[in-house]
This record gives sequence, structure tokens and C-alpha cells, in this order.
Amino acid sequence: MKKKYVVASALALAMSLGLVTSPKAEASSSAKYSIKQYKSTKKYKHGIKAIFIYQLPQISGKTAAVKKINKSLRKAYTSELKRMKEVYKDAKWSEREKLSHSSYWDKLKVHVTYNKNNVISFRYDQDIHPAGSGTYLIGSWTYSLKTGKKLTVFDVAEGDKSSVGAQLYYGAVDLGADDEYLRTTHASKMNCKHPIAEYIKIPS
Repeated sequence: MKKKYVVASALALAMSLGLVTSPKAEASSSAKYSIKQYKSTKKYKHGIKAIFIYQLPQISGKTAAVKKINKSLRKAYTSELKRMKEVYKDAKWSEREKLSHSSYWDKLKVHVTYNKNNVISFRYDQDIHPAGSGTYLIGSWTYSLKTGKKLTVFDVAEGDKSSVGAQLYYGAVDLGADDEYLRTTHASKMNCKHPIAEYIKIPS
């Protein structure tokens, strides 16, 4: 039986636990943005198909910070195109094996979870279904609108690294994360690009 797993980034998990707050108080500033969806569907013999969906956010403006953020977001999209090729490869394999009505996909959808105090944060939900086990990823991209710098969970959550890391750790355990894994990869050593909860099983 095929299984699906979910992996949450430290920053996305912090948001779900209510740990993320505004940074140091300053004049409120938000950003205008757009989200463009790219979609590609390929159909093969025997009712097999491959689907790629990617929502790319872009900030409006021409400042150095905005250009830096948009470049970072586009880089993530370019990187994902490599996975798209793997999805097509799996579908092609199914066609050769005559595995009727099989579907393969990589779907990434984005929405804004925070946009004020010169900080913008995008949460993404990504459903990947290649040959074998599927994976559901929950992650985030958070940036300073003043500098364009990518921020970590420790930049935007109240408390020191030790207290924030502890809350993430026990919150992940409550959500079903593997305790042995978390003991060896503690949240206090992570930034928002690393997974805090590894392979939490959810129903297929």
C-alpha cells in the first residue's frame, strides 16, 4: 500500500503552534504581491497522466530588497522544475509497464500568512506523488521587506533560541513527530529551511 507522509518546516510549525509574532516594534509596512500559477499536464497511453502545479509569488516594487526576494522565490521555482521532470519520468515508466490509470503529480500552492511590520511570510503546501510513497510538505518563505533577507523562525518568534526550540520540539512531538529523530536533530540547531517533523504518517 502506498503511504503518504508529511514534513513540516520549523517556521511553518511555529506558525501552527502560534509562536510567530511580529519582530521588534517599528512603523508598520506591508507589501503588494501577486501569485502566478504554472500548470502543466501530460497524458500518456493507458489513461496515465502527470500533473505539475506551482504557484510563484512575486513582490511588487523595484527596491533592492524586493528584487532580492523575488530572485530567491524564482530560484525555488527553477529548482522545482527538476522534480517536475522526475514526475514525467515516473509517468513514462508507468506507460511502459502498462499500469493503467496511474497518476503522478507535484502540486505546490502558496498563501500569505503574515504581511506587516516590514515582514512577509508565504506558507506553501506541496503534495508530491511519484512512484512509491507520496509526501506532503508544509513549509514557508519569510523575508524582511527592508533588507530582502530570508528570515528564520528565531528571527520572528518571541523568546531566545532555547525557549523557541523547546516549544517547537514538544509541539512537533504532540503532532506525532518521531521522538528519536527529534532528539538527534533539535529545533534549536535548525533554521526555517530544515524539517522539524520528519515523516509523520497520515492516512493514505
